[in-house]
Amino acid sequence: MEDTLSIQERLKQVFDALGLTIYQIAKELGENPSKFYNILNGRAKPSYDTIMSLLACYPQINADFLLRGLSPVLNKPETNAMLLPTDEELIDVPFVPVKFYASFVETYTDGFGLKELESYRVRASVAKGHKPAVVIEIAGNSMSPQLVHGAKILAVQVDQGDWEYQSGGVYAVMYRDFFVVKRIKDNELITRKYLTLHSDNPNGGSVTVASQDIRGLWKVVGIVEAPVE
Repeated sequence: MEDTLSIQERLKQVFDALGLTIYQIAKELGENPSKFYNILNGRAKPSYDTIMSLLACYPQINADFLLRGLSPVLNKPETNAMLLPTDEELIDVPFVPVKFYASFVETYTDGFGLKELESYRVRASVAKGHKPAVVIEIAGNSMSPQLVHGAKILAVQVDQGDWEYQSGGVYAVMYRDFFVVKRIKDNELITRKYLTLHSDNPNGGSVTVASQDIRGLWKVVGIVEAPVE
């Protein structure tokens, strides 16, 4: 049964659940903050493009809540085997824990692919047919409060021919000998031959990566497990 909350009320609950200010969200979407103030105050309604941008930028938002008012506000991360009742519902996804970041770079770029990595079991419905995908463990708090230290995320490899079209979402980026999870805010691969990667945490900073240094790109499509607070 759909909720009677207005889109303005649903957006306010989403922003509160994300723990971000209107200014922070507007900045990530490349929008003027006044646009969201007008929406939340009932003076305007969000466009379809704005809603889709929010869902793409913050995969933890429950689309059914934002569009129809169906709880919960945020998607609940899959946690452990207690939530996974039958083996038929599980699939093995290559797992990139913090301690294996270096070996991931080496095995992947040396042509061995992901076969030497450990695996992580997730619901088939969570993977949603995404291939090739990896589960990545977050190290540090540069992407908090969305992705905190120790969280595990599902990321899908982006074909090299599509790198220049990626923007706004959160990505795992392999460049030189680094492997980071950041948000692509400025994609200048076509014109200036670089990407600018931003942290959601204001203290996390940003980094500019030249196109020739990029060795792999994965789009974050969901949170598989979040640390218990």
